[in-house]
Amino acid sequence: MIIERLDIWHLRLPFRFPFRHKLAAYQHSDNLVVRVTTAGGVTGYGEGVPREFLTGESLSASLALLEGSLGPALVGSAWGSPRVLLAGLAERLGPAVATHPAAACALETALLDAGARTWGVPLSRLLGAPQPQHALYYSAVLPLGAGEHLSRLLELVKERRMRFLKVKVGEETDAEVLAQVRRICGWEVDLRVDANGAWEAEEALARLRELLPFRLSAVEQPVAKDDLAGMARVQAALEVPVIADESLCTEADAARLIHHRACRLFNLRLSKCGGFGPSRRLARLARQAGIGVMLGCQVGETSILAAAGRHFAVSSGPVAFLEGSLAPYLLAREPVHPPVAFGEEGLAPPLTGPGLGIQVQDDLLDGLAIRHFRLS
Repeated sequence: MIIERLDIWHLRLPFRFPFRHKLAAYQHSDNLVVRVTTAGGVTGYGEGVPREFLTGESLSASLALLEGSLGPALVGSAWGSPRVLLAGLAERLGPAVATHPAAACALETALLDAGARTWGVPLSRLLGAPQPQHALYYSAVLPLGAGEHLSRLLELVKERRMRFLKVKVGEETDAEVLAQVRRICGWEVDLRVDANGAWEAEEALARLRELLPFRLSAVEQPVAKDDLAGMARVQAALEVPVIADESLCTEADAARLIHHRACRLFNLRLSKCGGFGPSRRLARLARQAGIGVMLGCQVGETSILAAAGRHFAVSSGPVAFLEGSLAPYLLAREPVHPPVAFGEEGLAPPLTGPGLGIQVQDDLLDGLAIRHFRLS
């Protein structure tokens, strides 16, 4: 497989409705999409969603890195086998992961997609997964302060008979919202909350004691991402797992979380953590330390990144919770048809076509693009 050309898009994706949590509010999402084209005419796609408040990575800096150094270094590169590709990606992209994880994720995924298509296997198989034997169950995710939209969103969760539900919290109305969740969706749904660092440790414990009677299965990021001592206090006081999300981006972050015994679950997000390779390493570190893993998603990701997440979930061992495949519900438009989605109860089969197993519409990419440039 020889890389002949790279195309890079900056997409602006409008939302169907505003989505808010304690760290950000969204009307749209700004995403990176990379397409690699091989000398044999095979294309592969990848996506990253830079979030400066999360990793320090700005979209403009990521575009500059892709156009100025990462992309040009890969044009003309040759990859003779899956083993060579997997080994070479870590070497080529490793330096960018810590500072530009979304850019690294987009480029890595595009190369893996092209490689798996070239060799005629699903991406999860390229990564070493056996023939898929099980389906996956996705979570519904409700924004903070849904207001007038809350009842309709909960009715949709009920209609789809979703097994897992995550609710964003961090306001005075949290208990009322969870009461409404249980009233509409019942007590069978697995319910967890995500505070996105809304509280200090003592306030977190006081607020969570009010919410625990709603039978929570986990609490995500109750305190600020750098307050590992505070998060450890919360975890020590609670029987339910604390999930580290904003606190977990790099292997150094993982080591600190393990040292402080600050959580019992890691939330891995491909774009946040730098792609498949870094995320798989984080999953190994977690399991060696007796910590579970879940797979999260970026607010506003398209079905390109959702497909990558599904292949990760199939190829990287069991996950406690699974998020993603939300583009049909959140985005007004996206470039993949048909979209990557889930069905009743959040049930979704593995993607079994070659590569990511999706069909990206290049005309839709151009229609959603703020900018498109090509390296050849």
